Amino acid sequence: MKSFLQRRWQWLRDMLSPQQADIPPLRLNQRRIYVLPTKAGLMYATTLVLMLIGSINYNLSLGYALTFLLAGLGVIAIAQSFRNLSGLKLAPARHTPGFAGGQIHFGIRLESQRPRAGLLLQLAGGQASTHHVLEHDTAQLTLPATQRGWQTMPRLTIRSSWPLGLIKAWSHARFDERCLIYPTPTAQAPAWSATTGTGQRRSLNEPDDFFGLRPHLSTDLLQHVAWKSSARLEEQLLSKQFATEQGETICFDLAHTPGATLEDKLSVLTRWVLDAHAARLSYGLRLGGQNLPPAAGSEHLHACLQALALYR
Repeated sequence: MKSFLQRRWQWLRDMLSPQQADIPPLRLNQRRIYVLPTKAGLMYATTLVLMLIGSINYNLSLGYALTFLLAGLGVIAIAQSFRNLSGLKLAPARHTPGFAGGQIHFGIRLESQRPRAGLLLQLAGGQASTHHVLEHDTAQLTLPATQRGWQTMPRLTIRSSWPLGLIKAWSHARFDERCLIYPTPTAQAPAWSATTGTGQRRSLNEPDDFFGLRPHLSTDLLQHVAWKSSARLEEQLLSKQFATEQGETICFDLAHTPGATLEDKLSVLTRWVLDAHAARLSYGLRLGGQNLPPAAGSEHLHACLQALALYR
């Protein structure tokens, strides 16, 4: 008996605060779903008890009928709240990095063989997001970006009080995922000079050869968004990609970057990298012994931002 209680207690503790990461896709079953009444459910149950006492005292046949009818409705609410989560599959999706002081987004893919309504997803310390799933859906869960570097995905809570709000069913999940936080770009960075790089900035209005379309990034200019092509897609925004003209290049060097602290210098470098990318220049980055050769494009931009985010 003692060993049985110890196993039950260990299972309950692991479920409420899981220490090991779950293997995706995670399927919610009866061992992972908890059900408790909400405040409205407790009031509902109290009202039923009072109705039953009154029916017994006054021997009201209709009172009995109404009380048991409402009690049966409450039992159905318990089953439906549990069923709204049971069998749902969860898996990590695409994560969106962000800048320190802003927000990052962890993607969670929801898969189901039947429609589910009123699913509330929330990461520990983040904002809650409500979703209605038909067959599959992707939720982007917001989390504050406090400091640069890797941010581990915190515990995920999914809950539902559908359909009547009387019963709350919830479950927890923990995935071994992480998202990158870039340094905060300074609002007003000094213009780069010959000590930080060579070359001249081209005008943003200067024409360039159209290369193709790619997914929109938060660092892209609005004038580069392909609105007509994006309108044909439901949930994806596209940006125009241009072939960068080869010419003089710029190499940003941490050793020659102004700033009182390391974080100040990284913020200035982040702003320079973003401005150079927006101007479609070819630029490189030197961080101590780490050297990124001059290049252009979105992949090079994220390589530079990642190097800045993970420096020291």
